[in-house]
Amino acid sequence: MEKIYLGDWLYNAGIVGFLRINNHLWDVKDTKLISKDENLLKIEDNYIEIDRKIFDGFTDRFFDYAFNLYGRYDRKLNRFKELLENLNDGTFKDVYKDFKEEVNGFTLLKNKLGDIKAENSQELKDLIEKAIRILEQDKEEFLESDVQIFLRSFNGQKSFLNKTITKDRKKKFYEDFEEPLKTDSNQKDKKFTCVICGERPAKKDTNYDTGFSPVFGLNKDAVNFAWNFNTKLPSCDICEIVYFCYFAGLTELNGKYYFVNLDDSVESLMLANNLFKEELEKSPENPFIDFFTEYLLRIKKSQAKYTLSNINFLETEFKETLPKVFSFNIDYKTAEFIEENHENLKSLSKSFFILPDKTRVYILTEFLNLILKKDLNYGLLYKIFKSATQDKAYVSNYNLQRLIIMYLLYKQKVGGKEMGLEEKSLWAMYMQGKNLLERLKERDAENKIQSIAYKLLNALKIGDVNQFMDVMMRVHMAYDLEVPGLLIKALQDKDNFYLLGYSFLNGLLGKENKLQEDNQ
Repeated sequence: MEKIYLGDWLYNAGIVGFLRINNHLWDVKDTKLISKDENLLKIEDNYIEIDRKIFDGFTDRFFDYAFNLYGRYDRKLNRFKELLENLNDGTFKDVYKDFKEEVNGFTLLKNKLGDIKAENSQELKDLIEKAIRILEQDKEEFLESDVQIFLRSFNGQKSFLNKTITKDRKKKFYEDFEEPLKTDSNQKDKKFTCVICGERPAKKDTNYDTGFSPVFGLNKDAVNFAWNFNTKLPSCDICEIVYFCYFAGLTELNGKYYFVNLDDSVESLMLANNLFKEELEKSPENPFIDFFTEYLLRIKKSQAKYTLSNINFLETEFKETLPKVFSFNIDYKTAEFIEENHENLKSLSKSFFILPDKTRVYILTEFLNLILKKDLNYGLLYKIFKSATQDKAYVSNYNLQRLIIMYLLYKQKVGGKEMGLEEKSLWAMYMQGKNLLERLKERDAENKIQSIAYKLLNALKIGDVNQFMDVMMRVHMAYDLEVPGLLIKALQDKDNFYLLGYSFLNGLLGKENKLQEDNQ
């Protein structure tokens, strides 16, 4: 058995890709990654273990996976069938123009079609039917060609990706990879051990350019970066094929490729990338925050701090010769804040409010978005309370108060701000708001609540402490209540003002605005 340990992000993407290509050997049960045949594949904590028999049939699986990712063949075939359905004498010119555009750039099909001239709809019909027939009859040839085109941008010109190889690409892959890997017959370097795994003997004459990816940035054109101008890298055949599979570990979005890197376990790495792929399919507009929200809800509280602080998003582009690599991760303090408030955050998972344009906004997603961008502002609270005054915020007063308290904790922990406030101060202010609510009920003045709330909310929106104080003084005097002493703290600091002000408003609104309890 050969062990493959977690490594750098590209190697980890290779492990995810290798597992996806061999997806017949594993399954996910109750968020656990389970091997279906431990004689071929074992999934351990920080490595996988494989028997070389796993490579039996690997060529077909590798090509099929890449072919399905590229997807050009199916898109063209469906498009031609669509054009055929729409074709008639009236649409001839438009359909003909579309057909020529579809064929241009598809060299293999263009060569097989020959002359693509058509004088009328009948001739164009015959031409499109011919294109469909060629695609269906020669699918295997198109598969090999498309895979070669697709993977060149990821792996340079290794093996069958070389431009001189124009046919029998699968055969070339089988001879270069499947057979020698399966039989362990690659020639070994007698001097060197693999620098990647540090265990297996290096494969003879392996180098960056032909073995792995241009992402490494070291190829034959960059020999001056290599010791003694030698780009050959001592590496084994197993590590080479793992790197060669990294394309399957990435997730594509608008021409860019993403990878979620974790280094705590193979299981976490695999499940996180599968989750990101799922979230992308569900919500391509904002997959990153949706991923973090869903991931946060799934991981155990005890794992949150360690997992989130070690998570990285990597983005690559393959338009350039040397792809750009960006990374995004969560700093330790933010991860610690999320871990400490895990239960409070989970309690908000179903809470939402509705914008004037009827857009539904989930509070947890929006809050996480702000803290991950390090832009936690009070605009979110204003939007929630604005919706609440219109009976369009679906969150309990208790959970809304916990959200306000999380603002305080975040400002103190991540922002490092000494505010002179404690959680109990905000709860006390919340109770002051409820006291006013009760007094208004006693005086049969419930119709005043909306007006008072609106004035206070408006003052909070524009950050006008004086206006807020003025309303508070007038209302409390009018209904024989003592003005809350905590308001002095609101005069000292703007953050205190917002937190105390929204806490009071939350108590005042109470159930008079029919804030709905969470469905938990």
